[in-house]
Amino acid sequence: MALLLATPGCEQPPEPLGDPGLVYVMALGPTPQATVRRAAWALQQTTRRAVVVLPPVDLPERARDAAGRYDAGMLLDTLLRNAPDDTFRIAGVTAAPLGDTEHDSVIGYARTGERALIYSTEALPNYSTEAARRRTVRRIVAHELGHTFGGGHCKADCVMRDTLNPHAIELMPDHPCPLHRRQANRGLALSIDDPDFIAEVAAERTRLGDFTQAVAAWRRAVTRRPDDARLWTALGIALMAKGELTAADEAFRTANRVAPEAPQPYYARAVLYAAGDEPARAEPFLEAAVERDGDALRAHRAAGILYQDVLEDEKRAVHHFEAHVRKGGRDPDVITRLTFLLSPTTLVFNEPETIVARWQPGRGLLIASLGGARRR
Repeated sequence: MALLLATPGCEQPPEPLGDPGLVYVMALGPTPQATVRRAAWALQQTTRRAVVVLPPVDLPERARDAAGRYDAGMLLDTLLRNAPDDTFRIAGVTAAPLGDTEHDSVIGYARTGERALIYSTEALPNYSTEAARRRTVRRIVAHELGHTFGGGHCKADCVMRDTLNPHAIELMPDHPCPLHRRQANRGLALSIDDPDFIAEVAAERTRLGDFTQAVAAWRRAVTRRPDDARLWTALGIALMAKGELTAADEAFRTANRVAPEAPQPYYARAVLYAAGDEPARAEPFLEAAVERDGDALRAHRAAGILYQDVLEDEKRAVHHFEAHVRKGGRDPDVITRLTFLLSPTTLVFNEPETIVARWQPGRGLLIASLGGARRR
């Protein structure tokens, strides 16, 4: 690799043990052909895979804000929805200005652990040489690819240093630090038929709300790795979102059989029963999950929310919220809920609470509540 892996003395990643997939690049909105070719070159240099240029697509008007900037996250979703089945990574390039939820202006953007990345040339200087243009694009692509491989920003002498303006890119080194090099090597070594890669695709489809494709991907993953309780639990969550509750229950039961001490399948079954027609069955699974969860603060928070909002057992909710506080937790939602339960006249809920259960790679099943509350 020219950028991530071919630095002096760095180890080369193993070749993928299967189909390496393809890298695709797509222009969003009017974009010079030279810009697209430059992106394709940088992607080939940094991924060691064949790069295919897809037909350009229009910038979605719904992604444009009043200032004329485009929501980078929404454009990533556009890329993923247009990604062919054999996609290892897909990159978007645009001449339009980009922003995200935290910054009015960004040059590049990618979500951790997903396959899409995007960058804009709008704020880049008019470099005098092609070599300077390529060097800049190569750094941007390497940085955003690093995020797709699970990397965060880095304070070391590393290509993953935070970059919010073109000047920062000029100061960025071409090479990654040892940690981010290892992350990139692991990601590059995956084939598109590896269970870990398939799980990334399935998580993308779940987030996008395409539960039919998500279920199909999770099924492919568990077929290749049938002893992974995380994959079975994630399959069950996608099936539950799709409305296939019996199949979801069976997936969670399989996860329990595969890993009896793992907390996530118990959480999942508690959510399934609590939100379905069998709330009385939820409590033992919820308590079993709390007992097995190594993160006590998260466990007591999740249990308290389910007891309060779904099972309507205020006594058990108070028990878990107090346990959260006793163990050092200071989650604002927990404090607000505990205050309400212990002194209900001080707080009024204006709208129904909605329980959200979602799967996050590396952390498992997360349970959250949406809905407002205000003090009198």
